[in-house]
Amino acid sequence: MQKRVLFFPSYRGGGFGHIGRCLALADAMAERGWEAAFVLGGPHARRVASEGWTVFRPPFDRSRALFVRLLRALRREGSVTYLFFSDLNYQAVRDGFHTAERVRREVEWELEVVRRFDPHLLVGDAWLLTSVVGRLASLPVVQIVRSAAHPAGPRLIWWREIPPEVHPPDVRPVFNPALERWGLPPISRAEDLLDGDLLLVPSIPSLDPLPPGAERTRYVGPLVRRAEGGGGIPAEMDDGPNRRPLIYVTVGGGSESVRGVELLPLWEEAFAGAGWEVVVSTGGRPTGKGTVRSVRVFPWVPGPAMVSRADLVLFHGGYGTMMETVRAGVPSVVIPFHAEQEANGRRLQQNGAAEVLGPWDEHLERVTHRWAAGAFSTLICRRLFVSAHSLREAVGRVLGDPRYRAAALRLSEEQAGYGGASQAAQFLVNLGGF
Repeated sequence: MQKRVLFFPSYRGGGFGHIGRCLALADAMAERGWEAAFVLGGPHARRVASEGWTVFRPPFDRSRALFVRLLRALRREGSVTYLFFSDLNYQAVRDGFHTAERVRREVEWELEVVRRFDPHLLVGDAWLLTSVVGRLASLPVVQIVRSAAHPAGPRLIWWREIPPEVHPPDVRPVFNPALERWGLPPISRAEDLLDGDLLLVPSIPSLDPLPPGAERTRYVGPLVRRAEGGGGIPAEMDDGPNRRPLIYVTVGGGSESVRGVELLPLWEEAFAGAGWEVVVSTGGRPTGKGTVRSVRVFPWVPGPAMVSRADLVLFHGGYGTMMETVRAGVPSVVIPFHAEQEANGRRLQQNGAAEVLGPWDEHLERVTHRWAAGAFSTLICRRLFVSAHSLREAVGRVLGDPRYRAAALRLSEEQAGYGGASQAAQFLVNLGGF
């Protein structure tokens, strides 16, 4: 009988990182003869379905409307270029889990999906309901989890103290009544929901150090899909021995808070006359008209291929691009647009492979929101906090100092010791003795 695995990636943040990790693992499970399906909504569901995967689309995508309204309200008052949050409790608001009734309805629908698909394993990636569904369905649960959200001791903001103005949402009144109804233990924070029979860290110890007591946890290295050739790379790029340094610039889908900010003028001012070749990917957004010959803008280029060709990657701190730089051994400059991206960039910087250009505290202002469980607050930045001069200097430092490249190569060597999706798939097979 064919074995089946059901994936629950977090998808309501707009980015592709959680989905991409699950796809990499689904590929590896399919190679072992397993059938895989996804519980997935949002803009990426069609893309996943177009690849031939079974996709169960939730009827609750509108439930994140509160968070959408909050972002729109902030944008009406001006651009938002950075969002500071301290933990996974904010994700409950973003994902639409505003009341115990909403939690109950979504869990019941997901249990119906489980009955229809009849999986042998559930795999979650930062989706807050996977473990609940697994316990209620008596199925083993594997969680793909970064150390910052590990239930044994989550610490998203590890490089600094959390400002006293930040007050996260209290998720207990939302989840605990539903958990009590099902006879499950209460939680004190959203990260408690990410526990499972096995936890896989899609990273390496240098970038994701585990907290004490992280039992049932295994490192697997980057969970990324195999690169799909080099098609789409600009044909006129110089590959000669005397070529100019190549800077690859990319801002991913998880940075939706800055979608209204035009970044091309910053890139052009920073790199005009610098003697570097710059390739900018807009991630499918309109490219606009560039005015600097050395800065070429494309709606899309193949990311892994570009990273491997680059001398430096300028990006937002998203997981996918970070792991591509690690695999290729390429140093970077990180301009984060929210706290999780900054956490990634700070880990690269801590290891000597990057510089981070984040906002200073004086750039941030407190914003208070209300939801069904009370008030909570975040910090936001309303202006572009990076100048062309500081960006150009940071890129010049990283390009000019061979220690950055050496540190990136050390991380690349470390990740090579892990099996990625293939190793993770074997852990899944071993978990149930399949």
